[in-house]
Amino acid sequence: MSRFFGVLRTHRHAVLVTVYLLLIALLWYLPGVFHPRSVEDVRRWVTGFGIWGPAVYILLYIVRPLLLFPSLLLNVAAGILFPPQIGIPCLTAGGLGSAVLLFYMARTGIGGEFLSLHGGRWGNRIHEYLSDGAKNFRRMLWLRTVPLFPYDVISLVAGCTKMKLATFVFTTLLGILPGAVAYNVLGDALGGESGFVFSAVMLVLAFGVPLVFWYAGGERKHLREKDGNG
Repeated sequence: MSRFFGVLRTHRHAVLVTVYLLLIALLWYLPGVFHPRSVEDVRRWVTGFGIWGPAVYILLYIVRPLLLFPSLLLNVAAGILFPPQIGIPCLTAGGLGSAVLLFYMARTGIGGEFLSLHGGRWGNRIHEYLSDGAKNFRRMLWLRTVPLFPYDVISLVAGCTKMKLATFVFTTLLGILPGAVAYNVLGDALGGESGFVFSAVMLVLAFGVPLVFWYAGGERKHLREKDGNG
């Protein structure tokens, strides 16, 4: 038995990768597992749980990366399902939970394989950009607020660096909040409770303003320099 556990410790990395992949495959093929295809699918499923709907929504958002469907469905659904005082905390908690899940999975198993197989030039550039311990708080915050970088991919790449979990959690939380407000306002408008003009203004403030500062400032140049070609 001790020899068995010794082998597990020696090959811990490969074992964890295998476990993660098997879990994703199980959730994908197991009958009865919810795989939404639209915002309406999410709305019907969550409302079916009655008063437990907010808790179910958060749990669904946390495990969403394992179910392989886009976060946009849940982002928009939050404003349709709940009033802002409930929808914003639910979206924030779910988004943060899914990010931490991916961060932990990358740090304990799949991170290296993800970068080598799918990261390419861009993934390596992001990895180097976040690997500066003195600047990774500010840089992680940029990657969370500028709507150019895939949310799940950034979580995985961050887990491959030596970034502290506390830094990752705090910057992710700060980066989620503007979008959580904007998506809840948008969902509220789609549900007929508020105007689209106000929703458009909130979306511009949440995503457009950081994008302008990203292109107008020097941080974009710092990321491009990580390419190694200047």
